[in-house]
Amino acid sequence: MPIWKPESGAAANRAPTSPAIGVATLGVALLLLALISVAEGGNDGADSVPQLDVFGFTLRITDADGVVTHVLEGERMRQFDQIGQQRADMPRLELLTDGELDWIWSAPAAVHYPAEHRLELLGTTEGLRMPSLRNLQTQIVSADVTILTETREIFSEARTTMIRPDLFMTGIGMYADAFAEIIELKNEVTTVYAPMESEEHP
Repeated sequence: MPIWKPESGAAANRAPTSPAIGVATLGVALLLLALISVAEGGNDGADSVPQLDVFGFTLRITDADGVVTHVLEGERMRQFDQIGQQRADMPRLELLTDGELDWIWSAPAAVHYPAEHRLELLGTTEGLRMPSLRNLQTQIVSADVTILTETREIFSEARTTMIRPDLFMTGIGMYADAFAEIIELKNEVTTVYAPMESEEHP
């Protein structure tokens, strides 16, 4: 049996609503809740529909002077405007310094946040620093690497291996600053040095 609670003021003098009307009102309320849930679900689904879907893409990013600072390319790029993401398949990131290729990073997939100047490389990630007069060639093998493209800071919490002609290092976690030319492995680091061969004494 329905229990009616008194209301304050003029409402208390109204005759109680019949059970049939109460059930109908409840049905309408549930219908409205269902419609709201569907509408909210529709908004969530909209986030999974890309506003742009490109196969074989290349993005060139420049500084204020119009100089290319990095290039992002890959097999496919989907852009989701509502959440500010670009999702890439088989991405390859090239970091340039003074117009010269400095670093190359690649992975099976990535999520790019252009407004935050951040690239999340997903899965096994390989980095290659090109040899120069100041730096030896450096190879990095890691996973799930975050690159801040504006500050050139690079992070990973995964096991990371760094290989140079005279050095082999492995450890858990990595921090690198490409501008400061710093590469650090954080924990459980193992280092093996190898003397570099000279042209006179191979």
